[in-house]
Amino acid sequence: MTIQQCKYVVEIAKRGSFHEASKRLFIAQSSLSNSIKLLEDELNIVIFKRSNSGICLSDEGAEFIRYATQIVEQYGIILERYDNNDKYEKLYISTQHYDFVADAFGKLLKDTSEEKYKIALRETQTYQVIREVETAYSDIGILAIKENDTSIMKRYLSKKGLSFTSFIEVSPCVFLRKNHPLAECEFLNYEQLKKYPYVSYEQGEHNNSFFTEEITNFQSDKNIEISDRATLMNVLISTDGYTIGTGIMPSILNNGSVISVPFKCEEHYIIGYILNKSRIISPIMERFIHLLINSIKEFESSKIY
Repeated sequence: MTIQQCKYVVEIAKRGSFHEASKRLFIAQSSLSNSIKLLEDELNIVIFKRSNSGICLSDEGAEFIRYATQIVEQYGIILERYDNNDKYEKLYISTQHYDFVADAFGKLLKDTSEEKYKIALRETQTYQVIREVETAYSDIGILAIKENDTSIMKRYLSKKGLSFTSFIEVSPCVFLRKNHPLAECEFLNYEQLKKYPYVSYEQGEHNNSFFTEEITNFQSDKNIEISDRATLMNVLISTDGYTIGTGIMPSILNNGSVISVPFKCEEHYIIGYILNKSRIISPIMERFIHLLINSIKEFESSKIY
């Protein structure tokens, strides 16, 4: 099996036909078909079911293409990282959905004076943050771990070859709109929140409690799941919904429309970054970590309870 064959399988699946894929790949359709047949014979599986109406992935093919896609993506990452003809500073960041990370990211871009760079920020599900750092798709991942989940999460990260470095511990807060019926409360508890819609980030198939970003040891009759911060902000601003998070919201994008109120519970968030244990911290990564820590500490020191 070759990387080229994996590329062929991915392209055929994407285009839905050998004919279209061969045009995109600039090879003869017969050569493409022969290459796939050799791959199927080697693995002793049928990847594509062929019929008069076209092709479709077999069950074995659907499983194989998940692996093939990862191989092709990792191959592209390696080529990009070691392209000596085009040297420039690079930093790929994966994170849970946190405002303070976006704030530090903006400051990094403002402070970066290099003529050429490639800097990327990806907000995604907890499992995916870990996966992307594990596979070197991202250089660094930002996580806020719930205190009660610290031991199990650190064991999980260690098994993945990752280290977790914490830099601050914060108490959870309730995020809600500034005109919310509970906005004037000094503190909030479960009983007060029970009748209002609870907004949380969906975690897909990896919905274990230690992957969730919110404090989850209570039940609500009204549950809303979203996937991005923009939607979260819109839901909070336009409804009586709420969510529970770190309480750190330094971004000017908020503009005071959403506030945070301390939440009464014994649990805390431990915020830190994850790195592949074989990874060396680059100068640009060091600058980002410094900006991230400063952003959080400045916000925390300005809070009045």
